[in-house]
Amino acid sequence: MGIRCSRCILPGTIPHISFDENGVCNYCREYDKNKSTIDINYSLKGEKFRGFLDEAIRKRVQNGSKYDALVPVSGGRDSSYVAWELSKKLNLLCVHYDNPFSSSQTKVNVDHLTKTIKADLVTFKHPHDRHAKSFKANLKAWLKKPELATMGLMCLACKPMYLEFFKIARKNRIGFIIDGSNPNEATTFKIEARGGRGAASHFSWKSFITNFGGKTISNVRYFRACNIIPAIHTFLSLDGNTAYLDWKYPDIIKLGYFYFHPYHEKEINHCLREIGWEKAKDNKSPWRFDCEIDSLKNYLFQKVIGANEKDDLFSKNIRWGLMTREEAMNRIEECEVNIEIVERVLSKVNMKSSDLEGIVKS
Repeated sequence: MGIRCSRCILPGTIPHISFDENGVCNYCREYDKNKSTIDINYSLKGEKFRGFLDEAIRKRVQNGSKYDALVPVSGGRDSSYVAWELSKKLNLLCVHYDNPFSSSQTKVNVDHLTKTIKADLVTFKHPHDRHAKSFKANLKAWLKKPELATMGLMCLACKPMYLEFFKIARKNRIGFIIDGSNPNEATTFKIEARGGRGAASHFSWKSFITNFGGKTISNVRYFRACNIIPAIHTFLSLDGNTAYLDWKYPDIIKLGYFYFHPYHEKEINHCLREIGWEKAKDNKSPWRFDCEIDSLKNYLFQKVIGANEKDDLFSKNIRWGLMTREEAMNRIEECEVNIEIVERVLSKVNMKSSDLEGIVKS
């Protein structure tokens, strides 16, 4: 194993990393310097969230709706926990995107969860095999010109799911969409590759256009017919936080649960075990196993920069006091990728692992 930060577990292979004389990385040092602006006051945030819950109930009564909130559920850990927790207080409509690359365990989890919490479930999928076609085209484009900044385009067709969530919320007169998004899941090395910088996730449109925009435009293989609709829909609805959605659905508020609550992983795991939730048996990690493309991307991240998203997540959790470095090092095997999952993803688009040969560390 190569050098890792002595405080978090970021390896010395990721771009822009440096270490001081004590072996502490620049991201940990920047966190210390900007702690007051990076940390979240969960006491105040929790109070604000409780106000939103009261408002959700008032809106349901006012709108004559059956539901207080819509909760997107993938079958993964975080969305399942959010649905379970909110079901104690709210009448929920759970909505599931039928992702063609989902782990089979996710569908089992969704069905079991919604029956356990007695929530109605709506399932939808994108038409015309749009997701698989866009994924295959963008993976092939990326393999021709591997760039850290553009790897996320493999997931382009998945991103517009929020358009459907908002449509379903409007149809059912629901005033709130509450998902399992988490500020610590914004992977630092991906943000930096697209133009951001550092632990505080500094962002500028100029850097974004130069880095992500420039590298996308320089690879003409991304400009395929199968990407037109996904690109437009992603622009309109990315992560449920866009000017278009604010304009189109001013009566619907979208919230990320873990922007208001600390992420206590042990508590979450304990609660989900109580209701029979399980991770995929062939994946060592309970995080982001729901879409198996994540395993492919982490495999490629490992090849390109010698690290993956779990290294970054564990490191952020250490800085935020959510886990110790010793705990992270004891779980380092969760960063390993099961090549059988990668091969399963590729087989769905008539590709194989040998198509990935030639990807080397930059």
